[in-house]
Amino acid sequence: GVYTFNASNVRLERITSAHGLPSDATVRLRAVALLYHDHHDPAHDLVQDLSDRDGALIHAILHRREPDYWNAKYWFRRADLHPVYRAMGGRIPTMADTEGRKILARQLTLPGAFDPFAFVDLCEQVERSPASDPTVGWLRTVQHAEFEELVNYLAAC
Repeated sequence: GVYTFNASNVRLERITSAHGLPSDATVRLRAVALLYHDHHDPAHDLVQDLSDRDGALIHAILHRREPDYWNAKYWFRRADLHPVYRAMGGRIPTMADTEGRKILARQLTLPGAFDPFAFVDLCEQVERSPASDPTVGWLRTVQHAEFEELVNYLAAC
């Protein structure tokens, strides 16, 4: 609700101020936090005019989650070779604890780095699957890791 959104915004402001993050990093982190909590419109308002790779990556994730898969791929192309992809490329294989997940992990990391286009395709494939589907659950775990890596990257800038 609105209270949660406002309380989260205040906490984020305190965290970014305490760490002395520049205002552009704060805007990106705020957009990521909003997106993580499914506040798509306010997140979109923050990133729609950003022209750098970080803004493009957040924008791409937002459209993947809507879902607007074609638009997500457009923005992923603009985030070309983002450092988060390398971090995810090393992390995803460690998250694969079954043979089926190992196959999915290879699909997502074939050249070594995370392939955001393969991830969009997998999300689209399971879009109508129930939340209880194990593949859906694992893809959500991958998405959570993607958010963690993005926050780590943005906080380090």
